[in-house]
Amino acid sequence: MPKIACHSCHKKIRIPEHLGGHHFMCPHCKTAIVVPTELVKAVKEAVPVTSTSSNQDPPFPLAARLGILSLVLGMIAFFLLCAPVGSYLSISLSSVGLLLGLGGLFLARTERESLPPFVASGVGLWGGFGTRVRDYPLAGIVACFVALFLTLLPTLLGWLSEQSS
Repeated sequence: MPKIACHSCHKKIRIPEHLGGHHFMCPHCKTAIVVPTELVKAVKEAVPVTSTSSNQDPPFPLAARLGILSLVLGMIAFFLLCAPVGSYLSISLSSVGLLLGLGGLFLARTERESLPPFVASGVGLWGGFGTRVRDYPLAGIVACFVALFLTLLPTLLGWLSEQSS
């Protein structure tokens, strides 16, 4: 059903298609409105949109998806530091995440893809962080680097204490 705006109250009204060219009463202000026939014909001739394409959100670019995966791996590696054998898993996960983040940053630099409108129009954090494609790989690289540094810190401190004595 097409929508038209009332001339007096400016509210949008759904008009049944069979009323093209006839008078219609606005349910809000009770003003008589003439329904244009061209509007009804245009709605009937329009190609219907399938429900799958209109309900799906556009996907993130590959660079942003690699950055999100890198960020998740970095957070998992950070939390694995609390487990007894988690340091070995933390080293491998943060290393893989670091490589994925670097690959995502390289892709964001070479390809000029944009984020979906629902993300790009957002306010973002700290002056727009999170509204650009390169922000996700950067966050993943930082998270993986911090997890890797914290995992290797006891080893580095032990090595430094051996060197000083």
